[in-house]
Amino acid sequence: MTYVIIGAGPAGVVAAETLAKTDPGSDIVLLGGEADPPYSRMAIPYVLTGIIDHGGTHLRKTAGHYDALGITYRQGRAAGIDVTGRKVALEGGGEQAYDTLLIATGASPIK
Repeated sequence: MTYVIIGAGPAGVVAAETLAKTDPGSDIVLLGGEADPPYSRMAIPYVLTGIIDHGGTHLRKTAGHYDALGITYRQGRAAGIDVTGRKVALEGGGEQAYDTLLIATGASPIK
């Protein structure tokens, strides 16, 4: 079973960790658009004011946390979803196959 989670924010990370515990041995791919490991955007003001360093924004602090749980973090943004073929098309080319897909991209603020 291959689970793909689009969105590496808090909801996506917790979903991936929960799947790793409830379905050990499955393939779990956490797809995020950032080069850095999943982090908390809410902590950015604390970095800017010097209260915490950059590493303090990471959602999970332990090196190898995702690897230890069998979670693969893949950098990329979804460009489209082929529901029939069960594939996520990625911006810039490439694709990610899935058996089960979760879209956990969060929300955008009202401007």
